[in-house]
Amino acid sequence: MLDEREDVEIRQNKSIRGYIVRALVKGYQNSLLVRQITNALIADGVIMTPDISKYLDYLKESEYIVFTDRTVNAYTAYRRDAVIKLTKKGIDLVEGTIEDLGVDV
Repeated sequence: MLDEREDVEIRQNKSIRGYIVRALVKGYQNSLLVRQITNALIADGVIMTPDISKYLDYLKESEYIVFTDRTVNAYTAYRRDAVIKLTKKGIDLVEGTIEDLGVDV
């Protein structure tokens, strides 16, 4: 059984992943610069540092997002100011066609 601290962290991770996906829907052609997303997360008080690599990695591995530059990955995206784009599967997630308990859309 999870203790309260782990439960809070899990809910926060799901929430941040959902925030990223919802932000991408609002971007031009379902895409945004990583820095735009991190700046919004920081401004809304959701995160304290711009490191969202673990959230991007989860979304990429789940095939909800892609990096438009093939040389970028979740851990270099912020430094290279990469553009991420929502995939068809990511759009399905937002529209409720599919469900992922790891993303709070």
